[in-house]
Amino acid sequence: MRMLDKDESSADVPVTRVDQDRINAFSRANSRTDEIVELLDALSKQKEDLEEVETELELVDDEDKIMYKLDSTFVHLPAEEALSHLQAALEKIRTEVDALEDEKTKCEELMDELKKELYAKFGNSINLERGDD
Repeated sequence: MRMLDKDESSADVPVTRVDQDRINAFSRANSRTDEIVELLDALSKQKEDLEEVETELELVDDEDKIMYKLDSTFVHLPAEEALSHLQAALEKIRTEVDALEDEKTKCEELMDELKKELYAKFGNSINLERGDD
């Protein structure tokens, strides 16, 4: 636990409902950003794996049959058709990544705006910085 300095403790600024709403909005945006980062990490790994398989499939003859997983079932598909399904899956992941990146950017912009407002009012008596453990 850290003791407050004299100039920090003397800044007893009352917390209004608007202030509390801003703090809550910051907290929600911060939590959502963490969730998005986790999702992006998982999607990045999936994308990387699919791109490796795509490279391998491009080396296979188009007429060869490939075991391809659809949901929980494996089916034999011609290599060309399997590659087509794989490319569609890759495109879907890329679209998801783009959407999540956009949402993450919006959350970060909102957090920056809220930080400015909250630090302007509360100064050092509020901590909105991440604690990297």
